[in-house]
Amino acid sequence: MKRRAAALMAIATVLTGAAGCASHDTQVALQRPGIPNNQAFRIPYDHALRGSVTIDYISGMSQYSFFFAEANRSQFRPALEQVLDRSGMLAKTPAAARYGLQVEFVDLQGSFFGADFDSRSRAIYRIVERRSGRVVSQQTVDAGFMARYVGLTEEDAAAAYWLTIAVAAGGLAHYVGADNQVKAWRQAYQATLWSTLFAPVNAITPGNFIAGGDFFGNTDVPRPYVLHGDLSTEGYGSRDGRTRGIQADRQMMRQSLAKWVMGLSEEQGVPLTVILPCDGNIEVENIKLELTMRGIPYRGETCHMRPVRVIH
Repeated sequence: MKRRAAALMAIATVLTGAAGCASHDTQVALQRPGIPNNQAFRIPYDHALRGSVTIDYISGMSQYSFFFAEANRSQFRPALEQVLDRSGMLAKTPAAARYGLQVEFVDLQGSFFGADFDSRSRAIYRIVERRSGRVVSQQTVDAGFMARYVGLTEEDAAAAYWLTIAVAAGGLAHYVGADNQVKAWRQAYQATLWSTLFAPVNAITPGNFIAGGDFFGNTDVPRPYVLHGDLSTEGYGSRDGRTRGIQADRQMMRQSLAKWVMGLSEEQGVPLTVILPCDGNIEVENIKLELTMRGIPYRGETCHMRPVRVIH
């Protein structure tokens, strides 16, 4: 009996290991914290675009996503309005809205089936004077994000392990008290084998490979695992196909908006504000001095920083 029990546990252990885990690179990527964004865009108070921009229209993008993952206006418009608000450009009243932001998507691609979901776009961001139609800013922005499929992880192996242990223990208890021990042993062996094989079955269900759409654009999904924030071009998404498809679209849109703001900053001669840690060590002080000499604004991440005074 002891030999049979040992053999049963050995089979369970081997099969649990065979369930497989994500690759070494994937396991490392899922552990790494994202690199914090250390720049922000804020339009100056004396700039013409301060508090004077409204969304004119968004074209080349559907209002809803019907069957498969595809970025839509219901997702994009709130994100665009938030960027305008945080940058200080959003007009708060109809009278203040002297400029209109027009966004034209000339290329927009989503995903349908597969393991890794890709979302790409090319958009023209144009700011015009609403009364005259004069173009005051125009940027063409390419964006793309690949939401990779994680595959089996150690959590799946752990689930298979504990399920197998529980089934094996129950099977052995049944075997000990059974009248027909040969039949009881066969049943315990088969139950343990099948439980080990099917414990990680949620990793290979068909729904994990179908990129469902976000019809109304208001589905709450977590951000994918990315290293470089909004500018990341790839990362690991959810195992669920619909969630992973939405994650790819949302990250692509965040990237497009971030690139537009960076281009607008350069075009308008408005430097990005650098966000510094509040440590106050010599390295941070040297960075503050360098930024001051270059005329680049900065602020503390969670504290108020006194500006450096340079005496010539």
